[in-house]
Amino acid sequence: MDCVFYKKNIPILLFSVDDEWNVTDVLKVFNARHLPPHLFSDGEPSGENLYGLTQKLQDFFYNRIIPSTRKDFREMLSELEIKSAEELARRSFYLSLSDQYWVCPKADLGNIWWEDINFFTNEYDFSVGLRLISSSKSLNKNSNSFSPDNTTGGELPKRWVRKDGVNYLEKAGTGTEQQEPLNEILASEVCRRLKISHIPYALEIRDENYFCLCADIADENTEMIPLDSIYQDIHLTPDGKYDYDKLIDRCALLGIPYAETDILKIIFLDFLIANEDRHSFNISFLRNSDTLEWLGVAPVYDSGKSMFLNKLDFEIEMMSSYRIEAKPFEKTQAAQFSLLPMEKIAREIDFSHLDGIAEWYKNFLAPLRRLSAEKKSALVQTLQSRIEEARRLLIEKVERQTLVENERVSNVTVVFHSICRNPSCTKEEISAETGLSRATVTRMLQKLVAEGKIAREGANKNGKWRIL
Repeated sequence: MDCVFYKKNIPILLFSVDDEWNVTDVLKVFNARHLPPHLFSDGEPSGENLYGLTQKLQDFFYNRIIPSTRKDFREMLSELEIKSAEELARRSFYLSLSDQYWVCPKADLGNIWWEDINFFTNEYDFSVGLRLISSSKSLNKNSNSFSPDNTTGGELPKRWVRKDGVNYLEKAGTGTEQQEPLNEILASEVCRRLKISHIPYALEIRDENYFCLCADIADENTEMIPLDSIYQDIHLTPDGKYDYDKLIDRCALLGIPYAETDILKIIFLDFLIANEDRHSFNISFLRNSDTLEWLGVAPVYDSGKSMFLNKLDFEIEMMSSYRIEAKPFEKTQAAQFSLLPMEKIAREIDFSHLDGIAEWYKNFLAPLRRLSAEKKSALVQTLQSRIEEARRLLIEKVERQTLVENERVSNVTVVFHSICRNPSCTKEEISAETGLSRATVTRMLQKLVAEGKIAREGANKNGKWRIL
């Protein structure tokens, strides 16, 4: 069967699928400019490599389905008499509340329009989401099942609800303690105090079960692009991690404003709350879906797998930053903090704004009955100790960077004075006089030229330096 891949009412490409709804071929590209970034090549939209687009489009759809490991999902498919997650997504045209892309069978062209079906402005069925988040009564094959829940990935129980015209994502906790929603509230409070852009979460308790809600980050004209999409054609590190420098280079190529600063702030938050699951779909970027202008890094969201989820109180006390897992750039929180240039955000982190947060956290946890008193105490104490550790590590990073900058300035000054004494000197002569390596001399000369302090006159062998 042939289908058209759309953004709103803009046809992007024509593709074919088999009986299992696997993409078999991209047949034609109508509008490469509006391809989702997951289908980009080397950071640019291109419609030339149809084979490559076929593979990437299949991957794009795979990321829009519910994993079979989500609680009650297989049972729900059986109740609806649906064979697969792909078929469930197809029932809602692969529409999502994160962007404006959808799929229309070629046979239905002219009969289905974005304005009539999108979930931003139209009503949708709540039964699928309710079934998955609360193990509610069984569905039947006649259920509508036209819902954004059909394309909301992740293993955590969740659903979309609409209140007063606003779409909210509701997530449940897991296990006996159901701590994930509580962690989202803590992350929101840390971000609020440190003025880190975030989507606020609210806690709901129903029958002693914990849920959290947050408003949709995207809207009818704004799309969320996960980090995975803009990195999809860049190699991982030998350890299977994302290469920080290559990611920042890609963000610069795309023109995403303040990308590095905002990503570093997210990683700083993760260190404070010991978040072990900041994977490539838990950092996103925002783009205007009409003009394609990049708006920046999306507000912080999805921080639930943090604060020693499913750990006992004595286990928490034994954990250190060298053992706490991290994503997406390194294996542990200590290694990730050390690897990244956290000193770049030091001026924007005011630790005084975290004064009293341990007391706030203690009061927040006090009435929650699913956590033991011992674990509550361990969590409060550990939060305070992680703040102090982050403060110490950040100061050390700044001090080391200052030493490096001072050394660089000193080297530049030494080389400049050498040239002032002898404008005809060669790199080798400067190296011999100053004791600096030839490579260092070369870098300092380049810096002096870039700063407009010197200029080269004549050839390398017989020329000289002119002091500007």
